[in-house]
Amino acid sequence: MTANKSPSYRHQVFELPEPKLDITEYQLFHGRCKQCNTVSKGALPEEAPDGQMGPRLLSYVAVLSGLYHLSVRKIQRLLQDQYGTHFSIGLISEAQGRVSSMLTPTHQALHQHIKKASLVHVDET
Repeated sequence: MTANKSPSYRHQVFELPEPKLDITEYQLFHGRCKQCNTVSKGALPEEAPDGQMGPRLLSYVAVLSGLYHLSVRKIQRLLQDQYGTHFSIGLISEAQGRVSSMLTPTHQALHQHIKKASLVHVDET
């Protein structure tokens, strides 16, 4: 008996990956010089994001609120259920504001471009 060169049947199973947060902890130290009594403090690396949420989590919160219209409390609950981590209402609200501020220049540029366009809302009909 000879085996076929291509499969006669395919069975695909789709599964979501295990949700987990990647947490990066930055530890900063400080010390005092015994000679001159000057305090030196460590600094975060330049690539460290401001705040507790990294860019992907910020984007996820923005999509949940902007595209899926979830309230701050529902976003809080979803993040708790998915990742087992509690984020405060204030932090989620702050994340929405940060993303909104980041998108404002793009939104304004698009608005100006559309205002100057000779044709607006044109389709094939």
